[in-house]
Amino acid sequence: MSNRSEDQLQQSIYIWFHNTFPEKRGLLCYNLNNSKNKIDGNLNRSKGLQAGRSDLVYYRKGRAYMIELKTESGSQEPAQKKWESLIKSEGFIYVIIRDLPSFKAFIKKVDDLDNHYQSVLLTI
Repeated sequence: MSNRSEDQLQQSIYIWFHNTFPEKRGLLCYNLNNSKNKIDGNLNRSKGLQAGRSDLVYYRKGRAYMIELKTESGSQEPAQKKWESLIKSEGFIYVIIRDLPSFKAFIKKVDDLDNHYQSVLLTI
């Protein structure tokens, strides 16, 4: 994610999450997608760096949610679209978030889903 506005979006999302949910710290993780130079890029790829991987992953109740951050006018690169298809084919949820209010709404939906899922399990 090289766009400064996307960096600012990621920072605002992480800081909000970190401050709002201290009990969930460590569950929202940044994926180091961009290497600083060609040598580091080759080294990172040899250690498993995947092109197009989402910017963030949110781990919650045995699930992983892939979160790609884009500005209002931003669009996915081909490698990001390929990663999205791969992840969805494996049953994971992949979302594109464009602003902090959308991220807040996404977290609420995930929490509501998990609360519903837990209540269903308790009735079985």
